[in-house]
Amino acid sequence: MTGLQQHGNGPLSRVLTPIAARLLMGSAEGAAWPSLYAATSPHIPSGRFVGPAGRDQTSGTPKPAKLPTGADDPAEGRRLWAASEQLTGVPFDL
Repeated sequence: MTGLQQHGNGPLSRVLTPIAARLLMGSAEGAAWPSLYAATSPHIPSGRFVGPAGRDQTSGTPKPAKLPTGADDPAEGRRLWAASEQLTGVPFDL
């Protein structure tokens, strides 16, 4: 769990979120594992998506995984990049 889930509203959310996180999600360190593996493994070709091998890709050893639908949409990528620049106040010029 990265900590983002802890900001739910209401007492039920504050009680159930930690329980669900322990059962369904791994740790923040575990969540970083696929990114580190993809960045450093000589066995992963450029452009491949790497995710956890566990059920529903929520935990487990990193492995090549199917890219989520729409994740390779160039228009969405530009929109997300523009929003990131606006929200952080950090422009990225090529």
